[in-house]
Amino acid sequence: MASLYDGEMAKVYDLMYQTFVDYDEEYHFYNTLIVKNNCKNVLEIGSGTGNLAKRFYENNFDYLGLDFSQDMINIAKERNPNVTFIQSDMRNFSLTKKKDSIIITGRTTSYLITNEDVNGTFASVYRNLSENGIFCFDFIDANRFIPYTIENKLIVHHAEYDGIKYYREGNWEIATLENFMLDWTANYYTLTNDIKTLIGSDLSTVRVFTLNEIQLFLYLNNFEIIETIDRKTYAYDTYVIVAKKKS
Repeated sequence: MASLYDGEMAKVYDLMYQTFVDYDEEYHFYNTLIVKNNCKNVLEIGSGTGNLAKRFYENNFDYLGLDFSQDMINIAKERNPNVTFIQSDMRNFSLTKKKDSIIITGRTTSYLITNEDVNGTFASVYRNLSENGIFCFDFIDANRFIPYTIENKLIVHHAEYDGIKYYREGNWEIATLENFMLDWTANYYTLTNDIKTLIGSDLSTVRVFTLNEIQLFLYLNNFEIIETIDRKTYAYDTYVIVAKKKS
């Protein structure tokens, strides 16, 4: 099965998530946190197809996007020809200039499936963050999400964009409880006169976290939490953390 973030599936992701996610609300949420903490620029990790980038650029904010998938970046550049994106791994990246704010959006932390992945990412953020900057990210809450996956074996989503109807059937299976990892399998279809036509499949292994785990990872990587937000977003219960370097 293909990854949702590569090749033609990147286009499917972009189309479907236009209806799943309120990007105006997402932008307002993160921009409010950034402005409140007097930040003048931002690095978005997991910038995807550039939907938040578009809004930051339109509001004249100094923005840089980073994503692991070159196919996602290609779509982002088509959407935002005047915005800079870099292809890199969040577990080990280096910027030419430190940023006032670094955000990891879209529950991208779910792809940090080992402790080494988490520590590598947090250490990279620490190195590339200015002394008075903020580190902001969301993560799926294991305490609420794992019971949800057990009780909801089949997850169905409908979306319509530019006159095309899309349909997704997916399911979660617990891979291991050692790091609260789950396997996500989904098939994507177009719908024409109630006839489904398969356009792609996706298989991902992701990790969800408890709040205590995240607090400890941050402590071990020399961050202190300044705000914890319990936030309901598309499909999942998440926490958003705002942290800064320990003084």
